[in-house]
Amino acid sequence: MAYTYPLWLFFATFFFYYAFSHWREGELQIRPFVVRSRPSGAKGGKADPVLSEANQEFVNEFNAYLTSVNKASRGRHRGAAIGYALSGVIALLSMYLLLIG
Repeated sequence: MAYTYPLWLFFATFFFYYAFSHWREGELQIRPFVVRSRPSGAKGGKADPVLSEANQEFVNEFNAYLTSVNKASRGRHRGAAIGYALSGVIALLSMYLLLIG
């Protein structure tokens, strides 16, 4: 059975690679949404203040939603990374036990 250690080494490498990639993926965030301010309304008229206020309210609410999505995504990716790292450690431990046993 000592010839199966390369298989455990492959699994450990596989798991550590996925742990690293999920950890890095957790760092990526969806950037905040912005609305460009317009100095004047259509055809050179003044911008409607009610519309500008509604736009700003939408942007604030949408950015709050994006913040919650980013936080949830980060947590999921970090959890997956920890699970993969733990699997890699277990694969290395199995390889070690196979080699000494």
